[in-house]
Amino acid sequence: MFFDRLHRFIEGAGPARRHRVWSKVRIFVAAMGTLGSAAGIAIAVIGLLNFDHRKVITGVAIIIVCTVIYVSILVRDRNRVD
Repeated sequence: MFFDRLHRFIEGAGPARRHRVWSKVRIFVAAMGTLGSAAGIAIAVIGLLNFDHRKVITGVAIIIVCTVIYVSILVRDRNRVD
């Protein structure tokens, strides 16, 4: 639903507006990836302090997923025209 509305909004927009919208979306997702990685680090540290292997593994998994999200936002399709 949200992506359908976003797609219709972007279809009728000019190139400058499309670029601005996608730039804001990329910045938001990158910020969420960074904050998620920080949360994963916190969970892993708490797990280390409590000697809880499950928390450590969960924290590391969160760090890996959020890092992949962050890097995927930084990589841009070279053939895409904004």
